Amino acid sequence: MRILPLVAAIGISFGLSSGVFSAPAWADTVRLHENAPDKHIVVKGDTLWDISATFLKDPWKWPEVWGFNREQIKNPHLIYPGDVVYLHYVDGKPRLSLEKGRFGETVKLSPQVRSEPIVLKDQGVSSIPLSAILPFISKGVVGSAEELMKAPRVLGSATGDSRVMFAKGDLVFATTSEIPGQNWRVMRMGPALKNPDNNKEVMAYELVYVGEAVSVAAGDPQTLRITSNDQEILERDRLLPAWDGNPPQFMPHEPEKPVNAKVVAALGGPTMAGTWMNLVLNQGKQNGLAEGHVLALYKPGRSIADPKCLRAEKIAFMSGRGREHAEDCKPNKDDKSALPETRIGEAFVYRVFDQLSYALVVRSTEPVSTGDAARNP
Repeated sequence: MRILPLVAAIGISFGLSSGVFSAPAWADTVRLHENAPDKHIVVKGDTLWDISATFLKDPWKWPEVWGFNREQIKNPHLIYPGDVVYLHYVDGKPRLSLEKGRFGETVKLSPQVRSEPIVLKDQGVSSIPLSAILPFISKGVVGSAEELMKAPRVLGSATGDSRVMFAKGDLVFATTSEIPGQNWRVMRMGPALKNPDNNKEVMAYELVYVGEAVSVAAGDPQTLRITSNDQEILERDRLLPAWDGNPPQFMPHEPEKPVNAKVVAALGGPTMAGTWMNLVLNQGKQNGLAEGHVLALYKPGRSIADPKCLRAEKIAFMSGRGREHAEDCKPNKDDKSALPETRIGEAFVYRVFDQLSYALVVRSTEPVSTGDAARNP
């Protein structure tokens, strides 16, 4: 294993002030793969995560090896197919650099047949696979009970008929809004997202995208025209102002402060999630989480019976009275210990709300489930 110390100025790279968190303890080494190549030619379909993993055992340490500062982490330089990423050393320390490939160069076009594609600016390399997260950026959202109570809702047909299901082109009434021309996302309440630390506390509701609408006449009620729909739109479906569904550009990096979150649920319905599946975490902006943060996932240790009881059980089995002793040795709330927790992978935070976040599982060795921990890697 090649383990190399980072530059002492890592705190400066992150724009951190001196003090307790000037150089996080969890970010003190860069581990290169034993067979890390000297260069990597970027190809279509590559992501920043893929390219990082080509060189580094911990792909989220990419910004540290590049020496990016905080603003560059938020808005990294785009990388395109044909560019070449080089691994080299400065004063014995690893550095990655980029050489623009010929696809990224400005060339003079002439009227001739070209066998290679023209790479457009908006085809730059993304941080993580966009196909895995686009539905939850463009259409997915969560809402608190208070927000949903205030949100306008569909009331019924605006053309006098008795229909209760609506589709593209239909006119409907909705509760009041004073903004004519407002574009809306039509959402339906989905599963309640409960706090893993208190199963009775509903933190928010997962909302299901069903369509879009535009206000054609303000008032109480307002009149909407349905402009698109994935499902039939129903009475009492909620309206949320339309948001920008374009994926942001973000660089994988570690949180600057300690994070101690838990998995609330797997997004989209499954009870457990694996690699390239999506999670809801029980922390968000209020806890310092931001897009691009990478978190390690941990499975809590299984509770077991007290070791003294297990030793007594072993003796009882050897004496031939194991069956009845097994009943006496069942663990209870006062007679338990726990096995150590196990690290099972990493997740990439890509959308952050006030109290919740969406994260993509970028590596998992076993299924991720509700209550699993998400902390600094």
